[in-house]
Amino acid sequence: MTTTVVLGDTLTAICSAHSILDKLPQENIHLVVEKAEMGLIGEGPGLYEEWPPCPPHWISDLASQAPTDDSTAVRRSWFEKSVGTELSRRGCVIHLRTRVTLVEEGQVHFVGAGPLGAASIDYDSLLDFRAQPEGEVEWSGAVCRTADAPPGEIRGDRSDGTTEIWKPGIMKAGGIWLQEMTWVGEDPRTALTRDIEHGISEACALADTIIQKPTRQ
Repeated sequence: MTTTVVLGDTLTAICSAHSILDKLPQENIHLVVEKAEMGLIGEGPGLYEEWPPCPPHWISDLASQAPTDDSTAVRRSWFEKSVGTELSRRGCVIHLRTRVTLVEEGQVHFVGAGPLGAASIDYDSLLDFRAQPEGEVEWSGAVCRTADAPPGEIRGDRSDGTTEIWKPGIMKAGGIWLQEMTWVGEDPRTALTRDIEHGISEACALADTIIQKPTRQ
């Protein structure tokens, strides 16, 4: 059994770890996250064309946020929490409130909230998703009751009776908003799927190299 370390608190990072476990069930995986918990902190686009947008066994109970047949969006923070929870159940070790201080060949050093304070992990393979997008469009988002959703905007309807709205630039004033967000990326309509697919793609490429290379002594 070899060890893979995944760095980052994004949906892409979580999905890459799931995908590695699908291909290599015996792999020892560590996910290093600076946030205090998976999901539920911040909000991004949750629009989708087909549900589920990832393999069903990656998703734990979404409770009141579980999409219905009429839904076209899921509350992304809850979705990320759900996928992260299921990742832990599958055996991935998740290090919360943990900041990486140094990445060396074969070893990651970090400080965190655990009893040791500072520690390190030896690894055979590494995926790093900490970099933030640059030079992309900044979008304004808002959540409102579906009955109050304005026409003509990029939107997705959730199962809880709310709708998320997205537009480039600044959101018009005067809306009856329950929540306002900002997000940087190409297109909120495809953001959820693209982030998942990116994680799967990176994981598949890494899994192939793990299979082919000898185990570190």
